[in-house]
Amino acid sequence: MDSLKNIIKEYFRDTLYEADVVMRSSREKKLTIVTDNLRGVCGITVVTVTGPAKPVSADVEKTYLKVKFFQMEPTLELHLQRMAVDARKIDGVFSFIPITSKKVVSRIYRSK
Repeated sequence: MDSLKNIIKEYFRDTLYEADVVMRSSREKKLTIVTDNLRGVCGITVVTVTGPAKPVSADVEKTYLKVKFFQMEPTLELHLQRMAVDARKIDGVFSFIPITSKKVVSRIYRSK
């Protein structure tokens, strides 16, 4: 029932946001699998890798991402915090740090 409530909340959201994110993840996990799993987190609809993953250590790599999402929490700040917490629950993700965020103005997606 909880997932149905989340689907309904997402349907009624009408503002698309975009955030630049720094993610640290396991080098043992395929980056495409990790980014695919991010699409199920907290209103995220699009994940774009903006540059190649850079090794930080033998086990960790750093990747710069651009994510598009609908705000599900009452404030954007709360949503970004929840998104970071939920992303870290994905197997292989060590940190997920939103750097900047803004509303998306798109020729395809238009808010009412």
